[in-house]
Amino acid sequence: MSQVTNEAQRSRLFWASCMALISTSIAFGVITASITDFGKVYNLSETEKGFIGGAALGGFAFSIIALGVVIEKIGIAISLKMAFMCHVFGALLMMFAEGFSQLMAGASIIALGNGCVEAGCNPLVATLFPNNKTVRLNQFHVFWPVGIIIGTLFGYFLTEAAATLPAGEVWSFMGLSLLQAKLSLVLLPTVVYGFMFMGQEIPQTERVQSNIPAAEVTKAAQSPLFLTMLFCMGLTATLELAPGRWIEALMGPAFVAAGFKNNAALLVLVYGMALMAVLRYSAGSFVKKFSPTGLLMGSAILGGVGLFAMTYASSMQSIFLTATIFYVGVCFFWPTMIGFVAERIPNSGALGLCLMGGIGMLVVGYVTVPGVGMIQDYYKEAALLAGEGESAAIAYAGKMAFRWVAALAIPLVLIFNQLNNRFGKVSNGENVAVSA
Repeated sequence: MSQVTNEAQRSRLFWASCMALISTSIAFGVITASITDFGKVYNLSETEKGFIGGAALGGFAFSIIALGVVIEKIGIAISLKMAFMCHVFGALLMMFAEGFSQLMAGASIIALGNGCVEAGCNPLVATLFPNNKTVRLNQFHVFWPVGIIIGTLFGYFLTEAAATLPAGEVWSFMGLSLLQAKLSLVLLPTVVYGFMFMGQEIPQTERVQSNIPAAEVTKAAQSPLFLTMLFCMGLTATLELAPGRWIEALMGPAFVAAGFKNNAALLVLVYGMALMAVLRYSAGSFVKKFSPTGLLMGSAILGGVGLFAMTYASSMQSIFLTATIFYVGVCFFWPTMIGFVAERIPNSGALGLCLMGGIGMLVVGYVTVPGVGMIQDYYKEAALLAGEGESAAIAYAGKMAFRWVAALAIPLVLIFNQLNNRFGKVSNGENVAVSA
């Protein structure tokens, strides 16, 4: 297929990609926020709920890595069609599930669709804007936090509405239960991006159009620079994504003490996502001023300091101040890491971008989340043995887990400093490929 030269078509494909990313983040957020509902409605054990939550990460990682190997052979369009089918079928399966097995299957299928979006849209955006990859990838990834905001607030207000009903009365809308209504939200942006991609010519990746042989792709993906970026992706993804799963538990007591409901701590997450969306959309000025590597180094410093400081926050003012520092730090990580690889190691092609996203999610899903849980169990037991109460022990364990995650910023700062010394003075937009 030919390169996209029509500006209107380029714009439509970009915004369709953004809408597809909203579908992935809404699906991710709604499933995560509905774990408790799954347990109540279907009488699931904690282990079964954990499997459903884990499927949202595992399926994403496996599909994006698997597609990375073949996407330049089958074409981006196939990945996008697969994403649409997975989102529709997976959402419907979960909405009308009769038990754990169908919930698990639906969550896994949705997660596969999420991976298809990431596998297809990252190289598509890089191909559409070859001279402005890092900035455009940051703007594309604005719509990850946007979807989480939409999904979180939608679920929050539906739950609040259901709680105001008289005793014995069950909430429903057009025949849908509360849980079904939450899950149905996934279908709205899915229908929109399906329509926007319909009938459009999807270009082949930049690597295919340049006729770069597969041997060069393999060489680039095995280079020391690329392997260093893969290692850093695991750490940056951990620092960015892992704390969000415990924000509510850690900040809940402070909100209760201030007279709010415990689940009002979700507003910290919503605030953080809104801040990330605004900053990512304005990424161009930051990339131009600091360069991608300088931006990554500053992000690691702010992210680590902010997360560590959050463990000492006890008032509304200190919570939102430290959360601001943390989210300003981590907001640029994911898209700038992918943008750096697209610009400086372009021969890695779509495989390189898919490996970056896949490894990041694999580390978070199968190393970080279980690891943070283990750290919390260790410190909780130690606090209980020291005579602390249950709630105090849980709060202490959460703070210590956050401090361990914050410590990951130290190696990141050291590595990004070295990379900035090498690449930081290369002006952005030159799209300089390097041999690593």
